[in-house]
Amino acid sequence: MGNSINSHKFETFRNNTFSKLPENYGDNKVVLMVRDPWTIYSYWEISTDNKNKVREEIEKRGLTPSKSILRVYSVEDREIGSELDHFEDFELREWAETWYVHVNQTGKSWLCDVGICCKSGEFFCLARSNTVQTPPGRTSDITTDDWVFKQLYEIAGGDNIGKSSLELQEHIEKHLRSWMSSGEVSSHDAGSRDQSKESK
Repeated sequence: MGNSINSHKFETFRNNTFSKLPENYGDNKVVLMVRDPWTIYSYWEISTDNKNKVREEIEKRGLTPSKSILRVYSVEDREIGSELDHFEDFELREWAETWYVHVNQTGKSWLCDVGICCKSGEFFCLARSNTVQTPPGRTSDITTDDWVFKQLYEIAGGDNIGKSSLELQEHIEKHLRSWMSSGEVSSHDAGSRDQSKESK
């Protein structure tokens, strides 16, 4: 009986809450994210006004729209102002608003456009994404204490502390260095290795 009531309450809450969410927000943007070293994920919303504006421009030039595409670029080592290296096109259906892209290189920077490709091959961009960088597909070669400290310091929020919070910044730094120099991690690792040797 209790489970039935709770289930009914959840269904009521879900229907009342999510039914009010709009299908779109009138934005015109593309967001690019990294899922893993070999995969990036993109989602977008293209405004109707922008679609109509671009289609009018295409018609003015006497061109014929062919298909909507997601165009992915590699921007690694690109000079400012230079042309983007074309990486790959993915044809989009009307319902598509998200896409996973499997890249063939890790540790590279990427961005993408959502746009309209004409039969002539000319491309009209509707929106451009942010730039992301995929991590290397291997463990880091950097294992120094300074690098580890930097990562811990950033996680602790040290990079976000303003100049007016110098004392707090020094406090965080002091405790992180104290923890790193305590030998807790290395002694634990050493103990684990010794036990492993004894078990053999």
